[in-house]
Amino acid sequence: MNYLGFTLDPFQEEAFKAIDDAKSCIVCAPTGCGKTLLAEYAVEVSLKSNLRVIYTAPIKALSNQKYRDFRKRFGEKIVGIHTGDVTINPEAPLLIMTTEIFRNLILEDSDRLNDIHYAIFDEVHYLDDQERGTVWEESIILAPAGIRFLCLSATVPNINELASWMSSVRNSDFIVITEDKRPVPLRHRLYSAKYGLMNLKGVRKKYRKKLSERKKFFYRRPSSKRIVSQVVNEGNFPILYFCFNRRACERNAQLHSKLNLLTDTERSHLNAMVNDLISQYKLEGYDRLEHMRVLWKSGCAYHHAGILPAAKEIVERLFTTGFIKLLFCTETFALGINMPASSVIFDELEKFNGVDFEYLTTRQYHQMAGRAGRRGMDEVGYAYSQIIPEATNPKEIERIFYHKSEMIKSRFCASYSTILNLYSKVGEEAYKIFRKSLRNYKKGQFPYTKEYQHQETQIRNRISFLQAAGFLEDTRLTKKGALAAAVSGYEIQAAELYYSRSFDECTPLQLCVVLASLVTEERRRKGKAADIAFRFHGENVIRKLRKMEVKFNINLPIREMDFSLAAPVFAWANGCSLAELESYGVPEGDLVRILRMSIQLMRTLRNKIEDPAISDRMNEALLLINRGIVDAQAELEVE
Repeated sequence: MNYLGFTLDPFQEEAFKAIDDAKSCIVCAPTGCGKTLLAEYAVEVSLKSNLRVIYTAPIKALSNQKYRDFRKRFGEKIVGIHTGDVTINPEAPLLIMTTEIFRNLILEDSDRLNDIHYAIFDEVHYLDDQERGTVWEESIILAPAGIRFLCLSATVPNINELASWMSSVRNSDFIVITEDKRPVPLRHRLYSAKYGLMNLKGVRKKYRKKLSERKKFFYRRPSSKRIVSQVVNEGNFPILYFCFNRRACERNAQLHSKLNLLTDTERSHLNAMVNDLISQYKLEGYDRLEHMRVLWKSGCAYHHAGILPAAKEIVERLFTTGFIKLLFCTETFALGINMPASSVIFDELEKFNGVDFEYLTTRQYHQMAGRAGRRGMDEVGYAYSQIIPEATNPKEIERIFYHKSEMIKSRFCASYSTILNLYSKVGEEAYKIFRKSLRNYKKGQFPYTKEYQHQETQIRNRISFLQAAGFLEDTRLTKKGALAAAVSGYEIQAAELYYSRSFDECTPLQLCVVLASLVTEERRRKGKAADIAFRFHGENVIRKLRKMEVKFNINLPIREMDFSLAAPVFAWANGCSLAELESYGVPEGDLVRILRMSIQLMRTLRNKIEDPAISDRMNEALLLINRGIVDAQAELEVE
């Protein structure tokens, strides 16, 4: 069977048949197997029947990529996008969105989803994400009954349990389709700067069992030069080099700026392409760009969340065009963005979790290593791991390379927004819905377990708090509760500030700083960014609410306001240039993310609050910060 010039694998044929039969299914296959084709087919079949499709992705970069890809494939009028940053063509038959937006649509107005044939959940194993996984569960439980799901997943061992749970909560069969074999075989290689290429047996011999002995080797981190030289000499380009912190990405890229990986013709094409993109993205004032450009000319680049989204976009385009041969990146590059390489290198097999170093999970490793080996281009994909054999546990290497991926666990945790929306509509029946979480599902049924009792106690505490704080009157939403239910994300703080009249004291310029302080979650800020004196009475309002939550035994209270980025936010809202923004010493990618999150919150508040004066002020604040490199919509429309 052929589709779009591809000969389908048996697992793809099976999925096509399920889509033809309008069945829900979950497809589990290694990275690079061609799961995207299934999504395209589901879209095509739905559009032919004049039905709509929703495509959700876990990260905005993937949503944006799909928007561009699908527009080329199905046409501009057919495709829309609805993320926190951007809304284009929201009534389109094919609508791409983040999973959060999908969940919010279900809660706010599920009638708008009545003509949806398929909801495609890309990277559904993200359900296991500690912070955001709950959104996937809520969406699967709460979506209107008529929607079929096409769930695409990396390899996970408990896929049948997941499908059984979905079938149960959706009250319809989920067909499970699995593929274990990669189209391009993957070879795992170990490399030591001291001994060169090694095998597991060699590591077992060198490994020091005593911690005191291992410690001597911990701080002798090898440079990336030797391992890169090894892989470059083998000629398996392009290479993705994964580092687990941003500084390491930049430092390692800089070490290789003298590599000359491009021909004169390639360099000339790269220059023309970069000039064109800089002009389209209006990046002329971006100081970091010159430094990056020197790297690009050598065929190297780095990519992480601290650089401007537009600069990341340029790097991605150069990589897919073949002009970047060696890319140093953080792990987010492996999340769904379809950018395969010939070889992958791991700077190390351990990463810092905020407290300590721990070995990668099997799933994390394979998500990244799976980028190696391009279908139809490479006979084999190579994944190299840089190790210090004396200090690298051979048992952990064996687990990472050869064991099954970890099970998907439930991360269900009903947010205030979800509770407000559900409890106000169905009252005590809401508990029946909350009982349907994956955490509560065992062997084909939903047992009333101790774990669930704890969860239900938390939800009851939250409802009691919402009633005491004036968001709910019994089961009915108050005006404040209705605003919080509509905001979703910092909903309690935003609604409380509005109804305590705290916004009244703010000019549009100050509103930018206040809303940015609600969405800022970076606690480890240093330097200039915190040097602004800003007194806002609303801070006490939020503190009082947090104290009240503690009284109600709520274990994850709302966040306090964080003014650590007040100075750069104020400067940007006051009209500063991109170069001036860089001078604050805060990674500009982080600032853009905070500004875009603030914009999302401003838009919602502007549209939902009743006071026209505050609504107008929100709009003015929006215009102050949504300009230049912060304007996500303008960025997305660059061809």
